Amino acid sequence: MENVQHIDLHALIPRFASLRLHDAARLARLVASIEQQGQLMPVVAVPEADTAGHWVLIDGYRRREALQRIGEDRIWVDAWERSVDEALMACLARGPDRAWEAIEEAALIAELSSRHSLQGIARQLGRDVSWVSRRLSLIKALPEDLLNQVRAGRISLWAATRILAPLARANAAHARTLLA
Repeated sequence: MENVQHIDLHALIPRFASLRLHDAARLARLVASIEQQGQLMPVVAVPEADTAGHWVLIDGYRRREALQRIGEDRIWVDAWERSVDEALMACLARGPDRAWEAIEEAALIAELSSRHSLQGIARQLGRDVSWVSRRLSLIKALPEDLLNQVRAGRISLWAATRILAPLARANAAHARTLLA
């Protein structure tokens, strides 16, 4: 941990919230845990460029939501002095201490790929370009409405990656029909 601070919850900017999966059961368990024991692990954030006192939330979206649900107004933050992209890549590269769902990795890689080459992303993540490309194809294969269903927890990640993504690559309309 670089620099742990206790900050106002409203100072966090949840820029990547739409890229994360929603799991109501896991959130409920986390709410119960925080109510009993408090926030045990800080979230990760970086300073928002040109906005003093505001932080871009990198990792810890579920903890942020749990604290909001129980009415807390302060949150423990591991404040990294890095750029947003550097922090995203560092979080994705952390490995076994942070389990990412494939679709979340794919969404963050897609975000990064608009500003970095696949080779650069692969190098930063300690992966090969093929792995980065496969993750990216997962997010690009699914139409946005299907992605929203996965993120909302209405479609399992297994079904999305094993059935809908390959079908959507061939025929997006058929994938939507199967979803319906």
